[in-house]
Amino acid sequence: MYLEKIIGTSTKVAALSVLLNSPERRFLEYELAREAGVAVSEINRQMPSVVQTGLVKVERIGKGKLYQINEKHFLVPSLRKLFADLNATYRKAAARICKAAVSESKGLETVILVGSTAKGKVRSDISESPSDIDLVFIVKNASGKETLFSSLVSYINSEIASEYGIACYPIVMTKEEYSNALAKKERFILNVQNEGVELYGKRLKRFS
Repeated sequence: MYLEKIIGTSTKVAALSVLLNSPERRFLEYELAREAGVAVSEINRQMPSVVQTGLVKVERIGKGKLYQINEKHFLVPSLRKLFADLNATYRKAAARICKAAVSESKGLETVILVGSTAKGKVRSDISESPSDIDLVFIVKNASGKETLFSSLVSYINSEIASEYGIACYPIVMTKEEYSNALAKKERFILNVQNEGVELYGKRLKRFS
């Protein structure tokens, strides 16, 4: 089927997401694979069928190939809207979780969104499972930490997962734990600090 050639696998969907987000750029196989989070061998194996539809252009450079989205293709506006809508949907779900946390915890200081949702690069995982929403909740002290975590898990399972089919694994930390992790330069927390988006409160100073 025609659509199967385009979005029949997670590799194709991930690659299209990258190409649609950077329409002016041409990607070598390894660049496209890296950005899409897939193996180069899968790009080489699966992209030819997408190229056959005319949606993606390919140019040979020596032994390599350069891939670029064909912006004249009739499906580009629809696919671009689909990917944009998915990003908006994930942001909406994240905002709802944040609102629930604010209502639940008086000691909540900061909520930070990280990962693909924060970057606006949610993969349209039509062929497999949805991307996750990664949220970090920073509370003033440990007294309400476990209660907030339990409440969030319950809310996510009953309200978010059932409606959106999206997984979210809340990370609840005290302000002290977060600051200590920053001081130790833990990779995940450094990523949160440098690339995360605040949904509530203010980002903690790097070493407080």
